[in-house]
Amino acid sequence: MSVSEPQSSTTDDAAARPAERPHPLTPLIRGWVVLLAILIGIGKEFLPNGSDRDFRLPPIELIIGGIALITLAAGLIGFISWRFTHFVTDDHELRIDTGMLFRQSQRIAYDKVQGVDVVQPLAARMFGLAEVSIDIGSGARPKVRFLTLARAHGMRDYLLARAHGVRPAEVITHAETGSLLTGLSGHDQVLVTVPTRTLIVAALTTHELLTAIVGLVIAAAAAAWVGHPWIGLGIAVPAASAIFGLVSSRVLKQFHYTLSRRSSGLRITRGLTTLSSHSLPPRRVQAVQVSQSLLWRRLGLYRVDLEVIGFSISDEQDSDKVSSIMLPAGSLDQVRTCLDAIWPGSGWEQLTDRQVPSRARWLHPLSGPFLRWGHDGRFMVTRHGWLVRRWQVVPLARAQSLSVHQGPISRRLGLADLRIQTGGHQVMVNAEGLDTVELATELPELCRLQRQRVASDPTIGPDPVGVGDPAQAGPEVVRADQAVETISDSE
Repeated sequence: MSVSEPQSSTTDDAAARPAERPHPLTPLIRGWVVLLAILIGIGKEFLPNGSDRDFRLPPIELIIGGIALITLAAGLIGFISWRFTHFVTDDHELRIDTGMLFRQSQRIAYDKVQGVDVVQPLAARMFGLAEVSIDIGSGARPKVRFLTLARAHGMRDYLLARAHGVRPAEVITHAETGSLLTGLSGHDQVLVTVPTRTLIVAALTTHELLTAIVGLVIAAAAAAWVGHPWIGLGIAVPAASAIFGLVSSRVLKQFHYTLSRRSSGLRITRGLTTLSSHSLPPRRVQAVQVSQSLLWRRLGLYRVDLEVIGFSISDEQDSDKVSSIMLPAGSLDQVRTCLDAIWPGSGWEQLTDRQVPSRARWLHPLSGPFLRWGHDGRFMVTRHGWLVRRWQVVPLARAQSLSVHQGPISRRLGLADLRIQTGGHQVMVNAEGLDTVELATELPELCRLQRQRVASDPTIGPDPVGVGDPAQAGPEVVRADQAVETISDSE
């Protein structure tokens, strides 16, 4: 937890450890974007745009002097901020002190750390620096900007080991910087990688891109039919720009995607211009969605999205918003590897063994033949979708509530939808078109199993990291809303 406390409350252990400062180049890395924006603004203000024929450029000495003055002021502010920023990793917590006039001390207890991310924006990557972003289970993410890459990796390993209950004297950190392209080192066990070719093919065949292209063709045809080609050109230019942005974004942000594991847990590394290494805490995963579009079924590609507390399903990839895409595009074997890394032995593929009644086609004429569902007492899996096929997997221990929904037509047909609410709000697990008679017998059993899973003793299951059989680990062992000392082996 991050709180503000007076400086006099510093513990003896913290005082015994030397305070560290970020790298001296931190003001440069944090200020170059502001300086670039200022230069662009000056350029728009002073450079002629053709609208004013009497425009005269100010003296070059005045422009250079103004830029130098702004640069000097920004550098001074950045230096003062860096000079009064310290952080200390003592035996009990991480403390981050900032501010010159108004001092603020953030205290992060190690047992509150959910994950630690190492992010390298483009400017920081050029100088071999990185920022450490700490996930404490809330919207605020304490950050340490910027450290050398080796120090950032060592700090991440230390924080994750302490979060796992490892004593300070037993913590082993890996200070190597790893590959410049991927950030991986010899201590990482690579589970899944996605080649660039696969990302390009997936981006060109995604259903969002196809929908945009179809809309563009329809708009162009309508403009040609009414006899105003300029209208079509006005639609085509921004649409083409959006399509290019979609494809390049999917490729650049997920470039060289790698899912790996080391002693401190699972890591997802990706990005070309901004290289990010995100920790993946399995105990916060509420549900998983596996999707496959129409063209991807021909190519054998799948995408995996996670419902994680604190995350949102999005393609955004920066230091403040973590992408919840676990696998941007991959084969079925890669999907199995990803899900086994979170929930060993889930067996999600075999659980969709129940079909909905044939009369469900009245309500779902296209997707009716593909509606399936099932459960094994630990997980519930639903499948639906015609154009885009989706499998939704949710552990019963993550279920907050189970509800049955019926409309007037579904009541006449003897059908109902079963919905499972979890701690997140992005993936709504929904089994559609179920027979009400079958559901009347299954729902009490599902509720009973859900209560049993939620009430399970969190100490039953896997031992601390590196001990025990991970294949026996169930998602009920550690719930997202419980602070416990042991976590799953894959975490």
